[in-house]
Amino acid sequence: MTINKERLEIEVKIKIENTSIEDTRGKIIKDDFRAIEPRAFEQNIVFDTPEKKLKTNNFLLRLRKKGDKSTVTFKRPVKKSLSSAHYKIREEIEVEVLDFEEMRKIFMGLGYKPVFIYEKYREVFQKGDVRLMVDETPIGNFIEIEGPGEAIDRTAQELEHGKNDYIIDNYRTLFRKAGGIGHMTF
Repeated sequence: MTINKERLEIEVKIKIENTSIEDTRGKIIKDDFRAIEPRAFEQNIVFDTPEKKLKTNNFLLRLRKKGDKSTVTFKRPVKKSLSSAHYKIREEIEVEVLDFEEMRKIFMGLGYKPVFIYEKYREVFQKGDVRLMVDETPIGNFIEIEGPGEAIDRTAQELEHGKNDYIIDNYRTLFRKAGGIGHMTF
């Protein structure tokens, strides 16, 4: 997660096509990124009210479990003056929680319901102010680049991608576009 003073997350996804995960990892490591989190299974639950109030207002409330670590994330849209056609930019507040299952019960007790569950295997790399994730999902493999816009562009170019390859949709939208129904699970 890239955070500046305003708690902004700036990111893009790029679908890994015409190359293998291993080749992509090789390029990332050759580009002096260092692995900071090994490949691990991740389960994400997106919550909303029965009336879909969060989605309607472009908010996201997510509970994530990755290994022994559980995280609650709240995202809200940014001001129009900060938005960009090339990057997904949102305010993000994230906090680690001790117990995934108990946190899920708290959200349910407050009236939130799971509206989308998605799973992936994720590996995280870092170089300077850029964080790069390799995601293996049921709908294909992606890299996600987080950091300042110019650093995202530079990293994408070093990995032989350009702005035409940028995806700013979330996994739920990508899953639906791929014809998925229900949850994106393995």
